Amino acid sequence: MQFKNPEILYFLFLLLIPILIHLFQLRRFKKTAFTNVVFLENVIQNTRKSNTLKKWLILCTRLLALSGIVFAFAQPFIPETDTSLKKQETVLFIDNSFSMQAKGKKGNLLNEIKQDLITALPKGQSLTLATWDRPYKNFDPAEDRSELLDLEYAPTTISQENLMLQLQSLFSDDLTTNKQLILLSDFQELKPQTDPDSTGLTIHNIQLKPVDYNNLSIDSLSSELQSSVLKFNVALSASVPLETQVPVSVFNGKQLLTKATANFKNSDTASVSFSLENQNQIAGKLSIEDPNLTYDNQFYFATGAQKPLKVLAISNNDADFINRLYRAPDYDLTSVQSADLDYSLLADQNLIILNELNDLPSALVNLLQAHTSKGGTLILIPSADARKEVYTPLLSSYDFPPFGEKNSAAQRITTINYDHPLYQNVFSGRTSNLQSHVLQSYFPLTTTETILELENGAAFLAARNGLYVFTGALNTQNSNFINGQLIVPTFDRIATEALKVPQLYYTFGTNSGFEIEADLPEDAVVVLEREDAQIIPLQEKRGSKITISETPGLDKAGVYALKYKQDTLALVAYNYNRSESTLKEQNFTDGQTSEEVAGLINELQEASNLNLLSKWFVIFALFAFLAEMLILKFFK
Repeated sequence: MQFKNPEILYFLFLLLIPILIHLFQLRRFKKTAFTNVVFLENVIQNTRKSNTLKKWLILCTRLLALSGIVFAFAQPFIPETDTSLKKQETVLFIDNSFSMQAKGKKGNLLNEIKQDLITALPKGQSLTLATWDRPYKNFDPAEDRSELLDLEYAPTTISQENLMLQLQSLFSDDLTTNKQLILLSDFQELKPQTDPDSTGLTIHNIQLKPVDYNNLSIDSLSSELQSSVLKFNVALSASVPLETQVPVSVFNGKQLLTKATANFKNSDTASVSFSLENQNQIAGKLSIEDPNLTYDNQFYFATGAQKPLKVLAISNNDADFINRLYRAPDYDLTSVQSADLDYSLLADQNLIILNELNDLPSALVNLLQAHTSKGGTLILIPSADARKEVYTPLLSSYDFPPFGEKNSAAQRITTINYDHPLYQNVFSGRTSNLQSHVLQSYFPLTTTETILELENGAAFLAARNGLYVFTGALNTQNSNFINGQLIVPTFDRIATEALKVPQLYYTFGTNSGFEIEADLPEDAVVVLEREDAQIIPLQEKRGSKITISETPGLDKAGVYALKYKQDTLALVAYNYNRSESTLKEQNFTDGQTSEEVAGLINELQEASNLNLLSKWFVIFALFAFLAEMLILKFFK
């Protein structure tokens, strides 16, 4: 037998008090002779003996009663298992991803597990509750019930490896404690975990199963500008092949614009198209009806009359390929010969192209530096007939080394740096079959920031600090690059880098940075606003360009207005990731998972029970007091 509060046993010294009182009451009496009572002598002696026995019995009952009370407060117990004496640490992970919107037997899976936990968790025993988006330490099921009931779905998740590292960090480093990790999930994206080898952690996997795995979702949206009309294509998906038609509604805010019907035709994918006039800003929303997962029934997008990107081409040679690349309405192209250049044009451009100039005045170099320092982009295409020293001041101002002596040995363009931001997500695959791109002469450039590379390892295109440098002329006499497959994506992506206008939509968990142009004060702060919610994104102002890099705290899908005071500068749409839209029936081997959370919690609770004996000592004390009362009343 052991005690939870052994220090209480020191109160046993209080038993000396009734003993001292009893000894005081048993002091010896002096006999005094008295006449005419001799015949009472035997009765008196018998009464004194009975009185002495009665006092000893009363003393014993009081000592037993007080001892029982002291032992009860010391909480004696007998441990049921070896782990009962260890300190318990429990972390309960609730998967609150969007797949938990699936319907279970008693409602959606997340609400179902909330109700089960409220019933099953022991009251007055704190633990750590964790979800995809935050932990709740020292969680008490009785006091913190509202926090459990208010749990919402997490718009983003992390990898399973990072999740397990975060959950293990919630435990202490004490190796003597009994650590229990309970995973409550439908295991759509997660996999059941086994116990780690060295952490002393025991993992329990509770699988929640929906009653229906069918689900419809809006996956993606693409658009194409055709004259003054925007043509949209909507992609939908289903968990299983269907033979059904699904109506798709298109809204601008709360106004219904049009409806279309997607036909699955015994497939798990479908698409539908619609067109809208490209005139005013549209806070768009696509909507379908599906009773299972509801988060992917809406898809938000935003369009507007975007200002065309301003491009200035300063040429000393034929610039027809630039005119073909940067056409209206997406681009506002101004082409001038170097001799006719008005320097005042430079201040209002997004992209400036120096096309085979034979001379670069220092005043022009300074203005070009000011252009890129405000967020603009610059392209340098050298002339095959120019002296290499002409470009040295410009190159050095962007931390490039000077050109080497011109090399007139023909070279093929053979290598693409697919990992460079310029070409990310441009090509569907990686290939080295670029032998059709040939360069007759070039200026060697020593740099580690190569984007396109020649077969001898020399750079053909490099970038640094807003300057994109071609090492050879692009005219048809020196290269066939402008007639090849790389010319359009290369110049198009460079122009996109000049001003990253808001996309049709963004997805939570991916890069959602964009840029706008607006003439605002230097200390101006723009906000993202939707209904009554306002969020201040991370922003940087360079000249008239405002760069929005991150949006901390933004986790609700919808169309947000980017505002300065009361002026709407742009509309930006955000959607939830659709990675959990396809529900799959997950069947694991016996022992990997269980389906009863209440049974598991009861089992863990019983394993940590101490079999307390306090109530028996209280009962014993009550019987002792009862015995004392009976002795006082009936013992003569």
